[in-house]
Amino acid sequence: MDVLDNRNSDLWQGGPWEQPSPSFSPPPAVFLPDGARPARPVLRPRRRRRHLWPFLALGAGVLLGVFLLTGVFFLLTTGGDISLSPPSGGQPSQTQEYSTQPPSIPRAQTGTGVTLTLSPSSGQTLSYTEIYEKNLPSMVSIEAQTPKEYSTGTGVVLTQDGYIVTNAHVVAGAEQVQVVFYDNTVREASLVGFDSDEDLAVLKVDAQGLTPAEFGDSSLLQCGDPVAAIGDPLGYRSTITDGIVSALDREVDVDGSTMVLIQTSAAINFGNSGGALINQYGQVVGITTIKIVTDDGSAEGLGFAIPSTRVKYVVDSLIDGQEIRTGVFGFTVIIRPVSGGGLELQSVDPNSDAYAKGLQPGDIILTANGQEVTSTQDLARLKLSLGPGDMVTLTYLRNGQVYTVDVALVDASDVG
Repeated sequence: MDVLDNRNSDLWQGGPWEQPSPSFSPPPAVFLPDGARPARPVLRPRRRRRHLWPFLALGAGVLLGVFLLTGVFFLLTTGGDISLSPPSGGQPSQTQEYSTQPPSIPRAQTGTGVTLTLSPSSGQTLSYTEIYEKNLPSMVSIEAQTPKEYSTGTGVVLTQDGYIVTNAHVVAGAEQVQVVFYDNTVREASLVGFDSDEDLAVLKVDAQGLTPAEFGDSSLLQCGDPVAAIGDPLGYRSTITDGIVSALDREVDVDGSTMVLIQTSAAINFGNSGGALINQYGQVVGITTIKIVTDDGSAEGLGFAIPSTRVKYVVDSLIDGQEIRTGVFGFTVIIRPVSGGGLELQSVDPNSDAYAKGLQPGDIILTANGQEVTSTQDLARLKLSLGPGDMVTLTYLRNGQVYTVDVALVDASDVG
């Protein structure tokens, strides 16, 4: 495990929490566990005085207490985000619990050699209208159904012959999954691969001649870059919202799994999950996954997307039939850069390749794969596209002498 000494997180810790809506019925909220605290002070929602008839006071007080004690929490934006009764009709109903189990739908063949390509940014920047027109044919609606209810989300077309990526929580636990294309064509989906920790799933439909999205390299993003999100918020299909890249390499703990995400101000709501975060060149640079909300609605513009570099690693592995494993360097670093640049190693795990290659506490990491290391985010970003066994070339400083060494990432479960 890579541990960053004195690491400060400015996000709440917890799982896929959701805020009830007055018009829709998402899954019930999952509250912060006992002892959970934000990493830095966050404004609490104000208690509001309500004028209620006496015979309603007790019941209303209980409900208000539940929501006001919730504080700030994460919102998974689909996969039960809009949880409706089956298409035959009836009133909306709530999903009873958040599932992390793969859908029980037919399995598609793996090991087909299909991989996701990340294209460099090039050409002229596009208007939001041009971004929308370019990407609309590549956006799909996902309908995941159980015997009692169905939920909706969004997906992105990967290949012309029917590979589609979406969030794992969109299809988790479903017994039937249908894909609705922009021309309203509906096709049954089979499952290629699923990983709840990465919150990504790959589906396959029997189709030809689809329009795959162009994926860009999320490592080229900078804070302040304009972006757009396309998805199905609250069931309103093919909705585009605009914003900027608010932050990069945010480490967010979601239900016990740490995800390194892009933070964006583009509006993300119920139904957006599995949709696209798109750069100014019309390239998909992220798959939207969660947002942060407060029970009084005071938090705005806190949406997150899985970077395309991580999407590629996971998608390629799932299509190849491989289990997703987290690769780590096996050392801890002091978060504060040293004078002159670089990060100082605080400890090196004996079970790591870094230890076997001779790295020691006190060594100062200067570059990784040729890129300067100025913060822990540089190392976190590099690991997004890598897994256990992948090699990283490190240059480091020891006693005034610069050395170079190739270090293999190790499985996070193999180190302390």
